[in-house]
Amino acid sequence: MAALVDIHSHILPAVDDGADSLETALEMLRRGVAEGIGTAVLTPHLHPEDGPPQEELHRERFGELQEAVRQAGLPIEIRLGAEISFRFGLAEVAGWPSGTLVGGGRFALVDLPPGPLSPGLEQGFFELRTSGFRPILAHPERQRHLAKQPERIARLRQQEVLMQIDAGSLTGQFGTRAQQTAEGMVRRGWAEFVASDAHDLEKRPFSLAAARGRVEKLSGPGEVRRLMVDNPGRVVRGEEVEQRAGSAVDRPRRGLLRRLLGFKKSS
Repeated sequence: MAALVDIHSHILPAVDDGADSLETALEMLRRGVAEGIGTAVLTPHLHPEDGPPQEELHRERFGELQEAVRQAGLPIEIRLGAEISFRFGLAEVAGWPSGTLVGGGRFALVDLPPGPLSPGLEQGFFELRTSGFRPILAHPERQRHLAKQPERIARLRQQEVLMQIDAGSLTGQFGTRAQQTAEGMVRRGWAEFVASDAHDLEKRPFSLAAARGRVEKLSGPGEVRRLMVDNPGRVVRGEEVEQRAGSAVDRPRRGLLRRLLGFKKSS
C-alpha cells in the first residue's frame, strides 16, 4: 500500500497542547515514518480570539521544524494547517494564511467544544460552506453529546460536512462510547478520514498502524486505503473529496436508529 497521509496532528512544537519542543516533534515524526506515514499535516489549535499573531507564530515554528526535518533527513513531507475551534467568526479564521487544513486551501478542520451542542451548529457549518470552504469535523465520535445523537451526524453529512475519526478512538483509547461510535461510522460508510490526532510520545502518540488493522477488520483493505491514503491525499492536493452515501435513515426511534447505524458494542 502507498504511504499513509495523516491530516490531523499536533506536532508543531510549543504552540498548543501538542509537542513541547523541537526535539519531541522530530521524534514524533520519526515514529510516524515507522508507522508508514509519508505526509503529515500539522494542525495546531487556532481560535478566533488568538488573532493573526498566533497564526504567524505557527508559520514561524513550521519553518524551523521544516528545516530540522530536512537536516535530519527524515523521509516525510510536512504541511502546515490548523484545527480551528467552532466559534463565531469561523470563516474568518479559515481565511487566515494557515487557517485551513493545508494553508491557503479550502478544507477547514473544525473542532467542537466538549459541552452541549450549539443550537447554531448546522448554521455555522452552512456559513462556512457558503464562504467557499469545505468543512471537516474533527473526531465527532469523541464529542459526547454528538455521539448520543447519530441523527445529528446524519444531518451534518447531508450538509456535506466531511467526518474525520481519530485513530485512538478505534483502538479504545478514548473509551467505549467513542470506540463504538467510531466503529459504527466506519461500518456504515459515514467517515471520510482516519487521522492520528497525535499530541506527544506517550499519552497520545501515533496509533495509525493499530487503527489500520481495526479498519481492515471492520470494512476491508479498500476502506483502509480510502480513509488513510486516498481521501487525505486529495485534501493535501486540494482535490474534491466525495462522500459515500452511507446508510440513509429516516427518523426511527433512537434505539432502532443506533442499531441500524451499527453502533454496537466492540468485540
